[in-house]
Amino acid sequence: MQCYIIMYSQEGYFLIFEKREEGFFFHGRTMGSGTIYPNGTPITNGPGLFAFPGGQLDKGEQPFKGCLREFTEECGSQITFDFIPVNQPQSLVTLRTAIIDGGRYDILLSILNTVPYKYHVLYLEFSIDDLRQIQDIITNINIAQANQARRGIQSRSIRSYHEIFQAYPFCPLDDELGHSQLWQIEREINEIRQLQQNRATDWYYDMIMYLANSILNVQLHY
Repeated sequence: MQCYIIMYSQEGYFLIFEKREEGFFFHGRTMGSGTIYPNGTPITNGPGLFAFPGGQLDKGEQPFKGCLREFTEECGSQITFDFIPVNQPQSLVTLRTAIIDGGRYDILLSILNTVPYKYHVLYLEFSIDDLRQIQDIITNINIAQANQARRGIQSRSIRSYHEIFQAYPFCPLDDELGHSQLWQIEREINEIRQLQQNRATDWYYDMIMYLANSILNVQLHY
């Protein structure tokens, strides 16, 4: 099954990304390993389309931890999550803080929704100010560093995966997501409707409908 994260605020804003057409680096199965592609390699799942950070759940992995892992892999290597108290088992009940490039952001609510045989989605609520700061950091630091790494790989000044993070420590582990946007559930009604029209994005539409109708109780029917 797939696992995803949607970061949102009570005002109906949520963070969404555009997938790249091609990627130049991807992490490997072991810590610190990965592969670079000087000529790029095509993104095969929804290239150029809007998406939420996510990917395949690892065997035996707890769904909410898979969602957190995927967010780190696709949005920034220096993204972690705090659980309080630290001496208790990690769970959604003890998930308290997102740490993004050293900045701490309180998680106001965490909800895991599972659609059997399809996907898990972890919804994390932040204040609107924190959500805007998170988007700014991911876009202007993490993804900006990924763009620099892409240029370095293309020019052959970066010759191995580990060299990326020596030069660009906040870079995502995978070169899959590009520009991020803050959509608002009612304002971006046309963009949300368009997600439903494509088989590569229709489940993102369903995820947004769950956020609107089951979490925020907006009761929208696009």
